[in-house]
Amino acid sequence: MKIFAKVSIGLLGTVLSLCSVAAVEVGEVTFARGVLTGQVDGEQPRLIGKGVALQNGETLNTGSRGFALIELSDGTRMTLRPNTTFKIDEIKTETGNESAFLSLIRGGLRAITGFISKASPKAFQINTAVATIGIRGTEFDARLCEGSECQVEDDATNQEAQRESRVVGRVALLRGKASAIEDGDSSRILSTGAAVYERDQIQTGIKSFAVIAFNDETRATLSAQSAFRIEEHEYNPQQPDESNSFFNFLQGGLRLVTGFIGKLNQKAVRVGTPTATIGIRGTGFDLVCEGACVSSNAGLDPARDSLLGKLLNLLVRPAYALGDGNGMYAKVWSGAIELELGSGKLLLTNGRTAYLRNNLAQPQLIPDIPAGLRNMGGAPRPDRVPMPEDAFIELDASVIEPGLYVNVRKGDVAVQGADGKTVNLGAGEALQAGPLRAVRLRFVPAFQKFDQIPDPARITVQGEKMMNLFGARGGDRESMECTVR
Repeated sequence: MKIFAKVSIGLLGTVLSLCSVAAVEVGEVTFARGVLTGQVDGEQPRLIGKGVALQNGETLNTGSRGFALIELSDGTRMTLRPNTTFKIDEIKTETGNESAFLSLIRGGLRAITGFISKASPKAFQINTAVATIGIRGTEFDARLCEGSECQVEDDATNQEAQRESRVVGRVALLRGKASAIEDGDSSRILSTGAAVYERDQIQTGIKSFAVIAFNDETRATLSAQSAFRIEEHEYNPQQPDESNSFFNFLQGGLRLVTGFIGKLNQKAVRVGTPTATIGIRGTGFDLVCEGACVSSNAGLDPARDSLLGKLLNLLVRPAYALGDGNGMYAKVWSGAIELELGSGKLLLTNGRTAYLRNNLAQPQLIPDIPAGLRNMGGAPRPDRVPMPEDAFIELDASVIEPGLYVNVRKGDVAVQGADGKTVNLGAGEALQAGPLRAVRLRFVPAFQKFDQIPDPARITVQGEKMMNLFGARGGDRESMECTVR
């Protein structure tokens, strides 16, 4: 019997060894504080630490006084909070077949995602009991709150959370591709429902259009290969004098209808263009800007921005006023607009169209925008595009109910709630998902905004020795506890 037992153990060891060789490594632990265990489906739990490889199908558990930083094979970095259960369901990195499916079962995490998430939110997903998180190249936090733990943390936070949303609008409708960039930050891909902010420059791709709905019910449609910048937009219905909106139209086609800001104070809404500044009088209008009309800020043009390009610009500027057949067309289909030019002002009323060759020439009244430019590639009038009623509904998070809380620090995520509806979140936004649905919050809760768990970008080799957030000592019995779940 003893010999049989030895042989059996030897065979078992060989089988486990072969399984270990065949296992697919999809990441590793790069930092661990306190107890961290891992368990691959069908195997015994193991105590793991820094440098240990992680596998598909592995479930990780952190102790009550510890946390861990893991790095996945696509470059994703995640800090797992104390008392967290997290599973790597499956990660694939083969070119053309990249995907990552993960599960947050308990606790929470802070993440900076890698190259898989940049392809599509459907390619990188984190499942929870109440919602599914789809990620597109972003930095975000996710926390499952049970009982009163999150409320206690929120109450104990001395700092006040910012209680105003930065979001000024959302993408109501998108066909094709569009992107946004904010003051030198990296470009982000837009999708239907995505947030837009002050200082965003929005650009549409070839054979594309986007309809932007602002929080005062202003609507703007950008046709294909257009550029539009939100310089200022502040809506305060209680204090109309403080509300204002200034957009900068840079190139392509724009269809705009004003909202409540224009109704409260007509002088508070203005649109800048390369050839004129437009004052609004409660209106809807179209702009088409091509050729010499295009702003130098519309996008990078190496030929134009080169030394030779700048020299040629100086040489041809005197002839610029004669025009080259290109320029800006403006047509009013509701209300009126006032064109402010270097040569004076022109009031354009409902049904009238003007052609502005450039900012040095006199505007011309014409019957209509040329037929080839008139429908802007099928881009719809914005007043004919409905916006979901809950687009700007945000709940107060003063009471922390049980559920999933997600906040975005950079990029965007899409959260599908239990009702099947998807809520898009952008930078600075937060969401709570319960057993019935997911809904945006008016501000990021303090327990997340001022989370003491370090974000993945701040955990470095140099900083490891300085981390003692929970007061754990080498001989602390509680820090050495090991619980198998």
